[in-house]
Amino acid sequence: MKSVRTRLVSLVTLIVGALFVGAAPAGAADGIVLADDQFKWFYWIGIILAVSMAFWLIATLVGYYLKVLRPKYRGRHQS
Repeated sequence: MKSVRTRLVSLVTLIVGALFVGAAPAGAADGIVLADDQFKWFYWIGIILAVSMAFWLIATLVGYYLKVLRPKYRGRHQS
């Protein structure tokens, strides 16, 4: 049986790996045009949205651990 810390580390690694795989088309070869010049102004928001989503997922996992899992295994009342 894996410990909670091992599961959390593996989940965070999976999330970060999924972010890198999802961002791979952004680093495409020079010959491929991803958008016209008139639409390049909004690319910056994608990075902010991806990073904020990763932080939101991590905060949700940490909050779930602190409010539910940790009290459950220490014999206290769960939130």
